Amino acid sequence: MNKILAKIKNKPLSFQIWLITGAVLTIALLLYSLSLPFILRSIIISEKHDRLEETQAFIIEEGHFDDLNQGEVPEGFSFPKNESNNDGPPIKFSRVPRHFIINQDGEITDNDNLNIAEKIKEDIFRSENPASRSELKIDSNEVIYYVFQELDAAGEEKYIVSYLRSRYSDSLFSEFFIRLIISLLVFLFLAWLISIFVARYLTKSLQVIKMQVKKIANREWDQPLEIDRKDEIGELANTIEWLRQQLVERDEKQQEFIQQISHEIKTPIMVLRSYVQSMQDGIYPRGDLQGSLEAMEAESYKMEKRVKTLIDISKMDYLSRQNLKLEAVNIDKLLEKKLEKLSWRRRDVSWSLISDNIKLKADREKLEVIVENIIDNQFKYAAEKIKISSKKIKKEGKPIIQLRFWNDGIEIDSSELKKIFDKFKKGDDGEYGLGLAISKVLVELHGGEIWAANEDGGAAFYINFCEEL
Repeated sequence: MNKILAKIKNKPLSFQIWLITGAVLTIALLLYSLSLPFILRSIIISEKHDRLEETQAFIIEEGHFDDLNQGEVPEGFSFPKNESNNDGPPIKFSRVPRHFIINQDGEITDNDNLNIAEKIKEDIFRSENPASRSELKIDSNEVIYYVFQELDAAGEEKYIVSYLRSRYSDSLFSEFFIRLIISLLVFLFLAWLISIFVARYLTKSLQVIKMQVKKIANREWDQPLEIDRKDEIGELANTIEWLRQQLVERDEKQQEFIQQISHEIKTPIMVLRSYVQSMQDGIYPRGDLQGSLEAMEAESYKMEKRVKTLIDISKMDYLSRQNLKLEAVNIDKLLEKKLEKLSWRRRDVSWSLISDNIKLKADREKLEVIVENIIDNQFKYAAEKIKISSKKIKKEGKPIIQLRFWNDGIEIDSSELKKIFDKFKKGDDGEYGLGLAISKVLVELHGGEIWAANEDGGAAFYINFCEEL
């Protein structure tokens, strides 16, 4: 079955829809054809017995016992005598009820087919408890359906028997199966037409999506993807359009970043080159050798920072593909170590650490990068105070270790809260600070989440780690 499904899924969508539709119709019709003959048979037999009983009741009620098969009987109950033959009524009258009387001596009267009447009489008398409704199989192609009831005529017991020859059952069912096969072929043809229409209707949008994805793969993402649908295909199109917009935004930021970095690297290089040329000519741009060397060192430092920024961007992509080397890490000691290390930057800022002596299973090296980048950001923007805490919480029934970093600096603009972790986000000082972006990559690599919020008149950063990775 799996091999068949594997082959089918590689076929065109129109063929798959047609095959599924055709299979469903075929199974339904086969089940219908298997059950219908039994249903029809019971209905037909019941209808024949009802017809015989109605005809027999008419004869008894009207008293047409003389010449039963030629009397004044309503149209359809008999046939002209001259069209009969030795074997009973002709084929075209085989559906006409026939009647005969069995007297108390067992003699048969008023019958035009003694052979059949004798067989019916034998069948009645042979049964210990004969039913008023019964059937008698003559041969493989003919069945006799009959009903009988007892008559009390002038103290003489008689039986009136009404019967109907069924010579057309086989032809009926043969015709039924032929029509069923024709119907099945018609249904399959209609299913094929419908499947082509449905497939074209569905694949039209899918083809548009396919072409758009190819354009995006070739970095041709200027044209928006517009599909007016609200179903799953529409959701897929909306997701791809959202992806396109993200790629466009990222590409624009990346181009802006490259241009800015290129300019910022080119400027110190040009300054250094002019300083070197001037000093070769015996001219000191800053008055003396020491001043000129200090200026050259400052320009070199600027260039080093820009190169480091480029390296950090490459490092982000590298880190996002690394495997974790998990070990038990004491969060309290790690936070305290990083706070003491970075506090020299701002001697005017006080810090406090509240922790529950928590241990986290994580990659120590990457966790240190996360904590250092976040704490470095706190010292950069804090006014006077930094508060850091760690605790265990429950989220959706799962144990979570939560780290909170808060400073009393200016609040983050609400429009920037979600963008603050972007790779090419430029800070208020015009610098491309990648520390937060790198931290986000590493937190997500651990299966955690990081976000920023404005709280208590300052800015707070939260990191959630699952207690068990």
